Amino acid sequence: MNNDQIKDILLNLEETNIEFTVTMSGKESPKVNGLYKPETHEIILHNLNFKTDNQLVYTAIHEYTHHLINEEKLEESGGLKPSYNRVHTNEFWAKFHGLL
Repeated sequence: MNNDQIKDILLNLEETNIEFTVTMSGKESPKVNGLYKPETHEIILHNLNFKTDNQLVYTAIHEYTHHLINEEKLEESGGLKPSYNRVHTNEFWAKFHGLL
Protein backbone atom coordinates (compact mmCIF):
# COMPACT_ATOMS: atom_id res chain seq x y z
CA MET A 1 0.00 0.00 0.00
CA ASN A 2 1.36 3.45 -0.88
CA ASN A 3 0.61 7.03 0.18
CA ASP A 4 -1.83 7.69 -2.67
CA GLN A 5 -3.80 4.51 -1.96
CA ILE A 6 -4.13 5.45 1.69
CA LYS A 7 -5.23 8.98 0.78
CA ASP A 8 -7.86 7.58 -1.61
CA ILE A 9 -9.23 5.36 1.16
CA LEU A 10 -9.50 8.36 3.48
CA LEU A 11 -11.19 10.56 0.89
CA ASN A 12 -13.72 7.79 0.20
CA LEU A 13 -14.70 7.90 3.88
CA GLU A 14 -15.33 11.66 3.90
CA GLU A 15 -14.35 14.50 1.59
CA THR A 16 -12.31 17.45 2.84
CA ASN A 17 -11.92 20.97 1.49
CA ILE A 18 -8.37 21.28 2.80
CA GLU A 19 -5.62 19.54 0.86
CA PHE A 20 -3.56 17.15 2.97
CA THR A 21 -0.68 14.77 2.45
CA VAL A 22 -0.05 11.24 3.64
CA THR A 23 3.55 10.22 4.22
CA MET A 24 4.84 6.88 5.39
CA SER A 25 7.97 7.65 7.39
CA GLY A 26 9.72 4.37 6.66
CA LYS A 27 10.49 4.24 10.36
CA GLU A 28 9.38 2.50 13.50
CA SER A 29 8.43 4.59 16.52
CA PRO A 30 8.16 3.26 20.06
CA LYS A 31 5.99 6.25 21.05
CA VAL A 32 3.34 6.73 18.33
CA ASN A 33 2.02 4.95 15.26
CA GLY A 34 1.24 8.19 13.46
CA LEU A 35 0.68 11.88 13.86
CA TYR A 36 -1.14 14.79 12.29
CA LYS A 37 0.49 18.19 11.79
CA PRO A 38 -2.35 20.75 11.67
CA GLU A 39 -0.10 23.59 10.49
CA THR A 40 0.90 21.75 7.31
CA HIS A 41 -2.02 19.29 7.04
CA GLU A 42 0.32 16.30 7.01
CA ILE A 43 -0.52 12.79 8.13
CA ILE A 44 2.64 10.89 8.98
CA LEU A 45 2.46 7.13 9.48
CA HIS A 46 5.31 5.17 11.04
CA ASN A 47 4.65 2.24 8.75
CA LEU A 48 7.26 -0.06 10.25
CA ASN A 49 5.07 -0.20 13.38
CA PHE A 50 2.44 -2.25 11.51
CA LYS A 51 2.21 -5.93 10.67
CA THR A 52 -0.91 -5.58 8.47
CA ASP A 53 -2.45 -3.05 6.09
CA ASN A 54 -5.55 -3.00 8.35
CA GLN A 55 -3.45 -1.67 11.24
CA LEU A 56 -1.95 0.96 8.94
CA VAL A 57 -5.35 2.06 7.63
CA TYR A 58 -6.82 2.18 11.15
CA THR A 59 -4.08 4.59 12.21
CA ALA A 60 -4.50 6.60 9.01
CA ILE A 61 -8.21 7.00 9.78
CA HIS A 62 -7.33 8.11 13.32
CA GLU A 63 -4.99 10.79 11.98
CA TYR A 64 -7.45 11.79 9.24
CA THR A 65 -10.04 12.38 11.96
CA HIS A 66 -7.67 14.95 13.43
CA HIS A 67 -7.54 16.59 10.00
CA LEU A 68 -11.33 16.69 9.69
CA ILE A 69 -11.75 18.12 13.20
CA ASN A 70 -9.08 20.72 12.40
CA GLU A 71 -10.96 21.65 9.24
CA GLU A 72 -14.21 22.08 11.21
CA LYS A 73 -12.47 24.27 13.80
CA LEU A 74 -10.90 26.43 11.08
CA GLU A 75 -14.33 26.94 9.49
CA GLU A 76 -15.89 27.82 12.87
CA SER A 77 -13.15 30.34 13.64
CA GLY A 78 -13.17 31.98 10.22
CA GLY A 79 -9.73 30.61 9.39
CA LEU A 80 -8.03 31.50 12.65
CA LYS A 81 -5.70 28.83 13.98
CA PRO A 82 -7.66 26.81 16.53
CA SER A 83 -6.23 26.13 19.95
CA TYR A 84 -6.71 22.73 21.54
CA ASN A 85 -6.71 21.90 25.21
CA ARG A 86 -7.18 18.23 24.35
CA VAL A 87 -7.14 16.57 20.96
CA HIS A 88 -8.92 13.33 21.90
CA THR A 89 -12.24 14.82 22.92
CA ASN A 90 -15.67 13.21 22.83
CA GLU A 91 -16.20 15.05 19.54
CA PHE A 92 -13.05 13.43 18.14
CA TRP A 93 -14.03 9.90 19.22
CA ALA A 94 -17.58 10.29 17.89
CA LYS A 95 -16.27 11.36 14.47
CA PHE A 96 -13.58 8.66 14.47
CA HIS A 97 -16.04 5.87 15.24
CA GLY A 98 -18.43 7.30 12.64
CA LEU A 99 -15.73 6.91 9.97
CA LEU A 100 -14.93 3.28 10.83
